[in-house]
Amino acid sequence: MFRSEKRSPFTKKGRCTMENKKTIVNQVSFSKVSGKLATLHRVLEEAGLTYNDLQVPIDDPKFRERLVSFWLTKGFQPSISQEIARVIMGKNYYGSINWAKDFGVNFTKKQLREIEKFPYNEDILNGPCPFYKGKMVKDTHFAFLGLSQINGDPLSIVKWQEICPAPGQLRFYRYADAWYIREEFVNKSICKYKWYLMPLEIIPDSTSKTFDQQKAMLSAEYEVPSAIEEITKHVLYYKKNGIYLNQTKYGRCQDISSHGHRLNVGYSDPDGLNVYNYSDDYVSDHLGLAASRKEVQS
Repeated sequence: MFRSEKRSPFTKKGRCTMENKKTIVNQVSFSKVSGKLATLHRVLEEAGLTYNDLQVPIDDPKFRERLVSFWLTKGFQPSISQEIARVIMGKNYYGSINWAKDFGVNFTKKQLREIEKFPYNEDILNGPCPFYKGKMVKDTHFAFLGLSQINGDPLSIVKWQEICPAPGQLRFYRYADAWYIREEFVNKSICKYKWYLMPLEIIPDSTSKTFDQQKAMLSAEYEVPSAIEEITKHVLYYKKNGIYLNQTKYGRCQDISSHGHRLNVGYSDPDGLNVYNYSDDYVSDHLGLAASRKEVQS
């Protein structure tokens, strides 16, 4: 068994820093920006925009946000079911517009049509959480769009490691020196292009149990996610809210390492997100179960 990379519990919730966030001006020369804006103003004016109209996005932040969202998705607006989910889930929602804004993902219209229907209805999102008595799913779960590729590259653990050293992103605890860097799953296991609905934290009371005992706690509506799915949840939630999930716990996942041990993801804090592995029979008070709600078949 590998030496555990688990560190001392860290309870303070970290916030993402954006001090090095790229802007248009520091990526392109000011003269090019000015020329592009002049051209943009000319073609918009030809299309009917007036000088006074330019003041609207300056004065109205909500209008400005809608305008940028419309722009980034090339005019393809979220479906009604997505909008309902976004309103219900609030900070616990991450969709195509978030991907476009945060990671520069360019969606084709065909791709956007493929995920047009959000598969979990209002009754599910506003319904009781099966894991936390007295709470609703919308408060304990994270709804997000998973990608199989990000701008042409498979969305694997290795790809997230390429992206995530940047300021404002969730870091990994280990990079080139990680025990798993030569494991097959690091490159071959990728996220699916679909909507996910996953509990924010490990399943309550799932620690100090074997993997079989933990799986028995899940209802038929839930399954154990892959490590890349659990990692993507951590990365996107931190990007959206600046909050670390499972700060003092690991969540067991589906994948098996070449040593025959099951992967677990967690212990996320300013030092980074951990990926480790234990045998299915290993029990510990820091090792619980990750979970993902199955898609509702229409």
